Amino acid sequence: MKNLLLFSLTIVLFSCSKKQDNFSKYEWIQHYTKYNFDDGSFTLHQRVAFKNDSAVSISELTGETARFPLIKKDSLIIFKRLLTVSKSFGVNKKDTIMTDTLLYDFKNIFNNNLLILKNIKSDYHDVLTTSKNNEKIEETNNFLSIINFKIGGFQIGDSISISNFENIEDYKTYDDTSLISASPKGNENIEVHIIDKKYIFRVFQKKIERNDIENIIKVINKKIKIVPDTIKRAKPFYNEGFRWQSNGIDISLQNRDLYQYYKDKSKDKKVKWYMRDAAERLMIKELGNAKYYKLEYDNKLLQSILQNIGDKTIQSSIIE
Repeated sequence: MKNLLLFSLTIVLFSCSKKQDNFSKYEWIQHYTKYNFDDGSFTLHQRVAFKNDSAVSISELTGETARFPLIKKDSLIIFKRLLTVSKSFGVNKKDTIMTDTLLYDFKNIFNNNLLILKNIKSDYHDVLTTSKNNEKIEETNNFLSIINFKIGGFQIGDSISISNFENIEDYKTYDDTSLISASPKGNENIEVHIIDKKYIFRVFQKKIERNDIENIIKVINKKIKIVPDTIKRAKPFYNEGFRWQSNGIDISLQNRDLYQYYKDKSKDKKVKWYMRDAAERLMIKELGNAKYYKLEYDNKLLQSILQNIGDKTIQSSIIE
């Protein structure tokens, strides 16, 4: 009897000492889009990707669920997953098993608990959510370094009130994400795209003087520590400037000489006379604008987070 009690106590102590991490405590949901070939639109979907220290897959052929154990090594997870593949548009589907090795980080961003995955050989990040945002997550620092820029007083992820903006128009991204384009009241040189009518999704600043360019370049270079690509002035739009692309951050600082572009069109004898006249009118409208630069800022990681945590219903600035 004494030996039996000691054995039972050992089991209890071992069970208590096994620490639960975020993979075992939470259910992680993957968000993705599917293209509808019938109407040319994207539809949003979600599925449980990780649960109880396992990777979860569902066969599109049989509808059956397959679970594969996670192997965790430092900043990496290694797991198998079931993938349903087809040769063309749903024909000759078959199930196959693949092995993935991914970097992972757990973060609380915009008051949401997130699992962020990244392929070792790619800059693409996959953002997974959990329904348990009221619990404090154990964050990790495996690979992710979040850099955000503030332009005109705004940065991606800022919470705003739409009533403080004007020039409001509906806008859609290439994957049908519903956004609102607007400018803060009294400042038409700043333009933002807003998601869920409350978060800054993208930031632009127009009419930047040439004497401000050098300082902007220094600030960006210091934060992301890469040499920008130089955009050399060339026909037909006479763009020139700089572009930074690193770990999902995409910043461009460009001057587009539309005055010269329309001037070329107005003198092109191959173009019909009424189109040359229209180009001349637009050329006059662009007079003086060629001296200005435009700054555009995207952050794919932060934007992906906002897309995944937000309201998935179709939204409009005109009607609710």
